[in-house]
Amino acid sequence: MNMRRCFAAALSLTILCAAVGEASVEEPAAAPFRVLLVDGTKTLTSTMRVVALAEGIRRSGGVDVAMMLADDLGPFDDPLAGRPLPDVPYDLMIVVPRGVDDGTASRIWILIAGDLRANPIVAEAIELLRGGINRAFAGIAEAVGPLDDLWAALMASLYVREGWLR
Repeated sequence: MNMRRCFAAALSLTILCAAVGEASVEEPAAAPFRVLLVDGTKTLTSTMRVVALAEGIRRSGGVDVAMMLADDLGPFDDPLAGRPLPDVPYDLMIVVPRGVDDGTASRIWILIAGDLRANPIVAEAIELLRGGINRAFAGIAEAVGPLDDLWAALMASLYVREGWLR
């Protein structure tokens, strides 16, 4: 897969990091923006798309990307059930379910805490990230967030409560 397809995702996370950084200008050594990318895909083609997406996000700078493989992850399964909590919660999560491979899932979840409409810069960055994901998975699946789909909102709320998202 061509890395240029992930350019919009990398650009959006750069803007998102800048927005988060503006809120903490006094802190000279702010922690990087943390992203968890959950890969439930099972085919080489889909896994390469996920890896390219992760690399595009990493190259945006100021972003710490963690990847987690999820076995038997269906479109509505909890990929983090039974896993130990991270030491520091993530700022954003992207969940790519197994069904993307065989067409039984048509959505990739973008999970973020809070109301995206409260910060227009964050909302714009999420839209750019969505565009990058949609290009990387063109014709296979589309990215949706908490404002688009009740399931994404419920997952984000659950992960905030459990300590996965901040």
